[in-house]
Amino acid sequence: MSIIQHQELYSLLHQGVSEANKRGTSVLVSQVLPVDVVDPLSFYAAGSSLYENDRTFWADPENDTTIVGLGTLKAFEAKEDRFQAIEQKWKKFLESSLVEGAPSRPGVGPVLLGGFSFDPGAPQTDNWSGFPQGGMVIPKLMLTKAGEDSWLTMNVVVEESDKPEDLSDKLLDHYHHIHDMMPTEKGTKVSHFSVEEIQPEHWKNTVRSAAANIREGKLEKVVLAREIKLRSEQPFSSSRTLMNLKEQQSDSYLFAFNYNNKCFIGASPERLVKRDGQQVYSTCLAGSIERGKNQQEDQELGSKLLNDNKNRIEHDLVVRMIRTAMEEECEFVQVPSTPELYKTPHIQHLYTPVVARARKGTSLLRMLERLHPTPALGGYPQHQAVKEIRQVERMDRGWYAGPVGWIDYQDNGEFAVAIRSGLLKGKHASLFAGCGIVGDSNPDSEYEETKMKFKPMLAALGGNRYD
Repeated sequence: MSIIQHQELYSLLHQGVSEANKRGTSVLVSQVLPVDVVDPLSFYAAGSSLYENDRTFWADPENDTTIVGLGTLKAFEAKEDRFQAIEQKWKKFLESSLVEGAPSRPGVGPVLLGGFSFDPGAPQTDNWSGFPQGGMVIPKLMLTKAGEDSWLTMNVVVEESDKPEDLSDKLLDHYHHIHDMMPTEKGTKVSHFSVEEIQPEHWKNTVRSAAANIREGKLEKVVLAREIKLRSEQPFSSSRTLMNLKEQQSDSYLFAFNYNNKCFIGASPERLVKRDGQQVYSTCLAGSIERGKNQQEDQELGSKLLNDNKNRIEHDLVVRMIRTAMEEECEFVQVPSTPELYKTPHIQHLYTPVVARARKGTSLLRMLERLHPTPALGGYPQHQAVKEIRQVERMDRGWYAGPVGWIDYQDNGEFAVAIRSGLLKGKHASLFAGCGIVGDSNPDSEYEETKMKFKPMLAALGGNRYD
């Protein structure tokens, strides 16, 4: 980092102190500096030297935006009206802010990263202790990589009595320390972990009962999830797991959020909503089948999925709900009439992209509230399905199947649905997977589908040990 860039940071911090004195309140100072291309995964790993349990990671499958956050400058949390509450707190926080050097692209400058639990009304357990029902943070140091370009955003809340040189020296010292600590090794395997099933026969009976309720007309679809528990001889590493996910699941969204000595981590194929200026994007992803052992078998399985009545019903419910939600907030909503296939290394899905233009007054978090949970994660009708899940699932979903992502100071951002994910807790981990249940669902088939959906995380943690 050049002397000129040091001076830019010092100058902006000096201006921030002056503004704090003038306004009689604290001021957010956000300095953006272009940096040499830095590997985000290495930056995340090196960040553990100063911010072991205070790191965030996000990457989209198009390699358009990768964000690494280190440290927490300020946390925004809410349980009641959580999407609106966090949006209001964020806007209020930005009222007293100075942003310098940010290019005209999303994901650079002041950015919130975080997520929301699937159901704030569900009973909570110690498994997810420390994770708020809605929680997003603005990091102290943030690396954004887009294509071949990288930017460092340094955020600090300036008070009237602060000394700009002290603030500047501390931020730059932290950055240089982390930069010097960046590892070169790639992901490695964790050896000898055991897998524990959690009442599989009870879960199958729950599927059987839910299918009967659907046949009786009580609801159209419900998504039932289950958990498996892992135990390793050594602590699970979020850095190594992310490196493995990047190598094995490059066509998925990658994410990691640390709270209370735990890390929620995953590789999701499913976008919930993205906003870039006035353009809004969503994805209908429901209906799954395994990949084939060769090209011919893979094509046959894909054709079977496209023509399977049960999966098409599942998918059409998702399309119907997302179209309605988008039309409430957007104009020029475009939805293809038939789905196509979306293939990941272990699974192929029915996929329908949605594109629209935001109406005046529409915000990203407002769209998020409209869309969550979609029938792909909860069921349909939404209220009845979530109520059914709350009553019959014997687990705490926490952030599993909730929205995770980021939003910047210009209301651009993107959220994915937190599936294909796990919660790392030292030498222990919990992995989660679910299936959409309709009237003709077969409990054994749905159970096998969850086993297929556990494979991406199991592979990233050290190998496929769940056949």
